[in-house]
Amino acid sequence: MKRLFLTVCAAMMACTVTFAQEAQVEKRVNPWNGCYTNKFSHNWEVSAGVGISHLDVATHSKDAGKFFHRNSWNLNVGATKWIVPALGVRLQLEGGHFQNYSFVTDAHGEGAFQTPYVYLHADAMINLSNWIGGYKENRLYYAVPYVGFGYTAMSWTKKTPGALNNELAATAGLLNKFRVTDYLDVQLDLRLWCFAEDHLPAEVNGGGRYATSLTASVGAAYRFNKRDWQPIEYTATEVDGYLNEIEKLRGKVDEADDAIKSVSGKIADLEDENKRLKAKTQAVGESIVSAHTVVFFAKNEYELSQFAKATVDKYVQSVKDSDSKIVLVGHADNTTGSQEYNDDISKKRAEAVKAYMMEKGIDEARFDVQWVGASEEAFVEGDAEINRCVVIM
Repeated sequence: MKRLFLTVCAAMMACTVTFAQEAQVEKRVNPWNGCYTNKFSHNWEVSAGVGISHLDVATHSKDAGKFFHRNSWNLNVGATKWIVPALGVRLQLEGGHFQNYSFVTDAHGEGAFQTPYVYLHADAMINLSNWIGGYKENRLYYAVPYVGFGYTAMSWTKKTPGALNNELAATAGLLNKFRVTDYLDVQLDLRLWCFAEDHLPAEVNGGGRYATSLTASVGAAYRFNKRDWQPIEYTATEVDGYLNEIEKLRGKVDEADDAIKSVSGKIADLEDENKRLKAKTQAVGESIVSAHTVVFFAKNEYELSQFAKATVDKYVQSVKDSDSKIVLVGHADNTTGSQEYNDDISKKRAEAVKAYMMEKGIDEARFDVQWVGASEEAFVEGDAEINRCVVIM
């Protein structure tokens, strides 16, 4: 029994090495996701086989019989559905005889327990050839290991009817498939299956936990409807289209990178400008006014920015409860526009500050609005940027 088990294991290892070498020689289609899914009615096969059965249990017999005297026959039929090239499921019904325990009286093993059985089991099957070597439609040999679970019924007899023994059983095996035509395979099925030994008759119950059976059968499998798989392939046009889309996406990524770099550069420039203006404001030093009483404007602008409004808001908070006079003096720089233009924009700047302060609750009677254009500088340094302002006194 051990020799047979080791032989099966060695055969499976040899198959694995063979398919691994084959996969290195030629590229194969992925057996899991490299083919289109077929309809449920496709990739079915039915099979039938005949072979020998051997049940290995310990016995209390003085003479358990020779190994070949303890072998008997089996028949099997099955239906298999292949889900993908490397994965399938099978439902198989097996029936036969076990002849295990013998009071041997002659060369034919007279006195043996004749044990008819049936075994119905469902198996999960892996097409090792397609898995390791990749799906190949015209492959001549497939190695298919499987595991399963099912239900067996046995009637232990010795020339007279015996007790019926029903058991759950597990199975594992290697199905060797040889392709004959597109629709027909010859199969060699080697499998082990086991069940609990508790309910065996006392004569053949050795007290072990499991009884193990080895069966070997030769048969044929017929495939009907669609039997092959269509690999997923792409036309040159589709591939070119995908490549073009990828290039477009790369171009957009490059454009986004350039935009980020441009914005980063502008931010850096603004930060430098902010530092420069801050330094100029601090350098005024001896200016006739405080920075907190000056509202700055952009070139050719007389509407208050958010920053200018913040300055005015702070000033309003300090004088809103007072009744003192508020003097607003509008200024313009001496580098832009004519004298008439500078007078006009300095007036508009002063009026804009007045209007905003009135919105904040300052009485109009408190204002004294003046404008000097570019004729007088608010800051002694004479910088154009900081002289575009309204001085609040």
